[in-house]
Amino acid sequence: MKTADLYIRVSTDEQADKGYSQRNQEEVLVKYCEINKITVRKIIF
Repeated sequence: MKTADLYIRVSTDEQADKGYSQRNQEEVLVKYCEINKITVRKIIF
């Protein structure tokens, strides 16, 4: 099985306001990994 470390960041307040918040990114990435049978080793903020 594949393993991944997720790196999540938002560089500007504008990005956070437009749906790229850290929480949103985490949800999308974790869901992607679940669908593709990738184990998340750690999440880096």
